Amino acid sequence: MVKKSGKDPHGTHEGSLLLTRLSSVSIFLWLGLIIVYIFFNRLVENLWLINFLSNDISIIIGMIMISIGFLFEILGIIALGLNFRIELPTDDTELITSGIYRVMRNPIVFGIFLLVIGSFLIIPTIIVLVICIFNILTFNSKAIDEEKFLILRFGKDYKKYMNKVGRYLPYRIGKS
Repeated sequence: MVKKSGKDPHGTHEGSLLLTRLSSVSIFLWLGLIIVYIFFNRLVENLWLINFLSNDISIIIGMIMISIGFLFEILGIIALGLNFRIELPTDDTELITSGIYRVMRNPIVFGIFLLVIGSFLIIPTIIVLVICIFNILTFNSKAIDEEKFLILRFGKDYKKYMNKVGRYLPYRIGKS
């Protein structure tokens, strides 16, 4: 995609919070833990297992959340097309309000939330909970920084879009 479009997939971190910059670290910690769990599940489960969540119902709910999370990720990436960035947007970013973005402003971040929460329900340990919370905090910060950039880039158009569409849900919560 980079060669075809000539666009940098990383975007800019200019003006972003430290927490936003740690989003890559948080997702790699999560992925690393999942890989360790695949090969050494007993080791991970011995890291402060939360017993009341260690049951089949939690696993099923976790698997459903992960599946839905992947769906949101895929729909978000498809809707963005060549505007997709691994990091924050760049100046040549276009405002996308179609597809899944018609009903939520940050479907990819919402998908990540579902992935990490679902993995916690499947592997309910304190370490997974900490990594889950870390991912939610860093990716929420990333979504907020991205929205600040988009307000500067698109002005009234983005503010109008923000007033119509919720950040992670199809409806707005709180003040307009």
